[in-house]
Amino acid sequence: MKFRWTVIAALILALASCVKGPAPFDDYGSGEGRPERKGTSGLRFDSVMILYSEGYNNLIDYLDTNFDQLEEGYVPARYDNKAIVVYSHAANGRYDWVTDTEPVVFRLYTQYGKVVRDTVFTYPAETVTVEPDFMNRVLGDSRDKCPSQSYGLVYTSHGTGWIPKDYNKSNELSVSKSVGAEYDGQYPSQTIYQLDIDEFGRALPYRFDYIVMDACLMGGVEVVYEWRDLCDYIVASPGEVLAEGFDYVNLAHRLLEGDSPDLAGVCQDYYEMNLDGGDATVGLYDCSKIEALAQACAPIFEAHRDNLFNIKVSEVQSFNYSYDYHFDFRDILVKLGATEEELGPVDAVLAELVLYKKATDTFLNNDIITYSGLSMFLPTNRWKSLNQRYKSTSWNLATGFVK
Repeated sequence: MKFRWTVIAALILALASCVKGPAPFDDYGSGEGRPERKGTSGLRFDSVMILYSEGYNNLIDYLDTNFDQLEEGYVPARYDNKAIVVYSHAANGRYDWVTDTEPVVFRLYTQYGKVVRDTVFTYPAETVTVEPDFMNRVLGDSRDKCPSQSYGLVYTSHGTGWIPKDYNKSNELSVSKSVGAEYDGQYPSQTIYQLDIDEFGRALPYRFDYIVMDACLMGGVEVVYEWRDLCDYIVASPGEVLAEGFDYVNLAHRLLEGDSPDLAGVCQDYYEMNLDGGDATVGLYDCSKIEALAQACAPIFEAHRDNLFNIKVSEVQSFNYSYDYHFDFRDILVKLGATEEELGPVDAVLAELVLYKKATDTFLNNDIITYSGLSMFLPTNRWKSLNQRYKSTSWNLATGFVK
């Protein structure tokens, strides 16, 4: 979820083993002897950044601004070996979730000194877009039209971490917008289509170099563990992300312009843009290290399980504004009663797993006293139904946190 002060505002590949093809043909115009241009067929790239913008919801104004900001920064030229591909499904207006709009994929490039949004695909306006099969289709289409040596994914929409999309119990506070959000119908009784984190994983048709999550509450250990085989690195926030999102002016510069993606730079830009009166938590995670973290945590959870429901929530470092579910990962272990000797292996893994971590001094009225760069769910007697749902998460099955 992306957050706004007055509103709770509503994830590319695989190192493809394709070889760079011949230089693209000169297809300016369609005069005699010149082939008709169709999308981006025939181009081959070293690296492609896919911005997946799911905005058929109340974030539309902010996501439109992000597009404009993206055009202010580094945009590869038409025949460069790097490319920006954008998927966008945008509502007609912030509260117009009745008018169907066409989802679109376009390539962003510069030509003759101007930025061009070159439409590659459109999809039927009545399509429900926040579905695994549709996301899989869009990403597959993007790869087919822009074959590349490597891909990275920037995903922007709503998010609530691992929380199940259908979690809405009358005896507990309602939660929605697990990953993504497509609204349907009139506010406030609209349907919200969304993805669970395992559905998001199934939607990706190939492995990414990185996934940057410009969505709330996605920097949780449950998410990183679930997505450990989807990409090499994840950038995300353990807390909410303000609706303005990440730094889109510098985003493509960080991810495309250098010899390799500068993911720490993406984190730093986001942190610095929130230093002057803003609020931010952010982390960069090496997915290859998350299994080791599960192995280090399992004996601690087993040894101190009896203390779990005795933890005072008010004494654990929180990143929450709207949902009292996500707390600092390491601080939970400390409050659970883990000794310094027990925490040693955990800290050793965290030093290799969390490659960048920063938080502003305060975050949405919470003082940041300790910050490990990761969050984790803290089960309490208040969330009995959610506790049960948590037991089936991949992280919990690997560590035995909640029995």
